[in-house]
Amino acid sequence: MRKIVSGLFISLDGVIESANDWIEPWFGPLLGQTVGSMIAAQDAMLLGRVTYAEFAAHWPRQTGEMADQMNGSVKYVVSSTLK
Repeated sequence: MRKIVSGLFISLDGVIESANDWIEPWFGPLLGQTVGSMIAAQDAMLLGRVTYAEFAAHWPRQTGEMADQMNGSVKYVVSSTLK
């Protein structure tokens, strides 16, 4: 059996939607290092359809170690509409 580890951006008042709209002021080197460590440790990703679509539009155009890890990870997408 495999273990699922979840890394979420969530505000103190429970907002998890559209992190790009509110996380920028708090995203600094320490948070970047933490996120990078989680991504480096993964061997697969479990994504919803919307997150997958956002990642698929963004990460293939990026370069560097984090982009290599994101693009090289196996992705499992939970969706009833995506083919």
